[in-house]
Amino acid sequence: MQKNRQAIRTITTTAMLIAISVVIGIFCKTFLNFGEGLFRITFENLPIIMSGILYGPIIGAIVGLATDLVSYFLSGQAFPIMPLVTLGSVMVGAISGIVSKYIVKKKGTKQIVISATLAHIIGSMIIKPIGLYSIYNILVLVRIPLYMIIAPLEIILLCTLLNRKSFGRVVGYNIKNKMSYNEALDYIHSVSWAFCKPGLERIKELCQKLGNPQDSLKFVHVAGTNGKGSFCSMLTSILSEAGYNVGMFTSPYIKEFNERIAINKTPISNNDLAEITEKIKPIADSMQDKPTEFEIITAIGFEYFKRKKCDIVVLECGLGGRLDSTNIIQNSILSVITGIDLDHTAILGNTVSEIAREKAGIIKENTPVLWCGSSAEAYDEISKEASTKNASILTVDRNTLNVKKQTLDGTFFDFYGMNDIEIQMLGEYQIENATNVITATKILAEQGYAVPNEAILNGLKKARWSARFEVISNTPLVIFDGGHNPQGVCVAVKSIEKYLPEQKLYVITGVMADKDYTFIASQIAKVAKCVFTITPNNPRALSAEKYAKVFKNQGTKAEAFDSVFEAISKAISLAKAENVPILCLGSLYMYSEVLEAVNKCKVE
Repeated sequence: MQKNRQAIRTITTTAMLIAISVVIGIFCKTFLNFGEGLFRITFENLPIIMSGILYGPIIGAIVGLATDLVSYFLSGQAFPIMPLVTLGSVMVGAISGIVSKYIVKKKGTKQIVISATLAHIIGSMIIKPIGLYSIYNILVLVRIPLYMIIAPLEIILLCTLLNRKSFGRVVGYNIKNKMSYNEALDYIHSVSWAFCKPGLERIKELCQKLGNPQDSLKFVHVAGTNGKGSFCSMLTSILSEAGYNVGMFTSPYIKEFNERIAINKTPISNNDLAEITEKIKPIADSMQDKPTEFEIITAIGFEYFKRKKCDIVVLECGLGGRLDSTNIIQNSILSVITGIDLDHTAILGNTVSEIAREKAGIIKENTPVLWCGSSAEAYDEISKEASTKNASILTVDRNTLNVKKQTLDGTFFDFYGMNDIEIQMLGEYQIENATNVITATKILAEQGYAVPNEAILNGLKKARWSARFEVISNTPLVIFDGGHNPQGVCVAVKSIEKYLPEQKLYVITGVMADKDYTFIASQIAKVAKCVFTITPNNPRALSAEKYAKVFKNQGTKAEAFDSVFEAISKAISLAKAENVPILCLGSLYMYSEVLEAVNKCKVE
């Protein structure tokens, strides 16, 4: 049945193309015919070429032959049939069919352009002029430049028609649909990582088959337990202000996946993400040891930054450093370790020294290292690694730091000879992050990347990083902070004590079961009037009920909720009545849901 339908469609379409070609030919002979046929403007080859592309050389040749013969008899011309002119029409259909069926098999613009171009050159510009010589006794070379105008117009029309999905479906030219944005995301997220052996072999193989796009780029490589995202955002903002084309690779995303890969703070477009993912997919699928989700995302980032010719890429490690997929880069101009604390202990190690050793794995030969942390134990491990790589290790000197003003409206401070530096990113830790970034710019200047003080001032003022002690509502006051491990929560609590001294807040929080949630709860209790626990949308999440019991066991009032919206609704209702601020604290996976719930509750 399917074959019969296909045959009927082929016959019907072929007859239609012959008829269209004949009508076009007669019209052009009647109205666009100059010099007794020498200078005829015609587009009758368009349906002939289309038949060859659609159905191959035999049908293409038949359509060319039928078109020429039917046109001849209907036009009532006095002179006899010209075999070479007819052969030219036959060859237009045959050549387009040969190219599309045997040479350029992949359907699309390339196939159409090559098929039509060769068909015109051989059939229209060589064979037909020779045939006309037998009638006019002159070689009508004038038709060659004429077809050099006609041919591109026909090619444009063919590409426009055949590349349209609706038209292609009707005539059977079914171009393989390009991967859509949603299909790209589905593919990226479908890749399992749970049973993958740690190592760089997969990402090396994947990037090698891509042509090693990372080797054409320069990187500032950033690792650390906390502060990586804010550091990357601030540095990217400054370098962009300095006139550099700056790529930024971070994780996880807050609102949209595209945020993970950005240039000059603008996320990768849906089209670019889909196109690059489509290129990577067959390579990844062909590998015996399939790459992980993060490895695929890393490769996408490298390819995108290469295409956009980035001057510098600010590259955040995903997890750890030594075996992180970002660590295949060779051209690091600065390694940054923001700080070390106990986190991801099941993977990175149970002590600060073990974790520091993993993160120090990003240090490259003869490349400076900026250490921004305070742990002497971590510093010792980083120093050892730097020494083996002949890499100078530098630290942040905050002796010149002078904080002038720090409110929820912004922070002003002096540092490194610059006065009245302003940052809009809130939180006690953002002042430290800003001083880390300023120090990094001075090191980069020594590497040949000049960064004027004006660019530093403007860049820091414009820098934004969602979900890091961010005010998401003023009435009532709602603050979101993505502190999700002991160090992050301690700093968030310290920030609350700084901005809202001696105030108790309604705290909405969720946590991963692999964190030290007992300690985290003890810190949150310092600023909590009541805690509303939720279960983050993540397989690793601790249930709201279990988390609420932890608070209650420590003497803190707590209530578990089935959804973020229910917790937010209850908190906002109480906050409005009692004029109590709200703190949403915990996993970044909560952010979008919290933001949506807050906006909805405020409207209601």
